[in-house]
Amino acid sequence: MVQAKDAASKQVQQIGEENTAAGTRQWKVLGSRFELPTKFEIIDPVGSGAYGVVVAVKDTTIEDENSNLMAIKKIEKAFEHKVFTLRTLRELKIMRLLNHENVLSIKSILQPRSLQEFNELYVVTDLMETDLA
Repeated sequence: MVQAKDAASKQVQQIGEENTAAGTRQWKVLGSRFELPTKFEIIDPVGSGAYGVVVAVKDTTIEDENSNLMAIKKIEKAFEHKVFTLRTLRELKIMRLLNHENVLSIKSILQPRSLQEFNELYVVTDLMETDLA
């Protein structure tokens, strides 16, 4: 491990970049490995669940402090089982089709390096202050 993001908290750590694609950086968050473009800097973990981990990130290419904060959800094993795939598709369709202030909208989906390595999905959304729980 190269450096700890926050000295008091070991929840977010930048890990070695030796096996990453050009232009990406690896992070370890809540036991899950994130491989994100270098323009994203992970700030904090937001939460984790049965299907993935959500982190708050800052897009360093956007100078406006009000619009450079986002959330990235990593959906692990999205294609491991047919039920997981259908659940992921349903979630993405709902997020794409519903236009309401209380429903997250998809900003983008990060492309995988290759089809052979396409077993996890990164969904970029707005960062909300709280969930509906």
